Amino acid sequence: MDRIALEILHEGLKQDAAVIQIAATLARERLEQQNPGHLAACGFELHRLYNVLEKSFERVCEAFENHFEKRGDYHEKLIERMTLSLPEIRPSFLPSTLRGPVRELKAFRHVFRHAYDLEFRPDRLKELVDLAQEIGTAFPKCLAVFVEEVRRKLS
Repeated sequence: MDRIALEILHEGLKQDAAVIQIAATLARERLEQQNPGHLAACGFELHRLYNVLEKSFERVCEAFENHFEKRGDYHEKLIERMTLSLPEIRPSFLPSTLRGPVRELKAFRHVFRHAYDLEFRPDRLKELVDLAQEIGTAFPKCLAVFVEEVRRKLS
């Protein structure tokens, strides 16, 4: 990792952070609406948020570790890897306290993507929207800490 590669990664992750925050906000708005399809629309935003989050994690792995095999329990390993500090490679991206909320959104995304007959429960969507907003708030902070630590090591 050099300074130019770090800046390219940083800019891409800042764009991801913006989408994550927008999706979290829209998920809350959709949940609070009272029109046909509002729960499905909320689910879509949660699905979108997790997809961007996972793509961000892939960017970090590819930038520092050169590859990450997509097989087996890939999605779970990716979350775990983001909480690991790899001393000679990179700092952790996520604090371990966010592992649970990210896993909850991953589980929802799996159901949303694969279920043929999905009933949305407003109480469960509210829990997930709260987690999404927690992640949407934390992600830019995680990114700032991560980039600052990498910059320090490059100096």
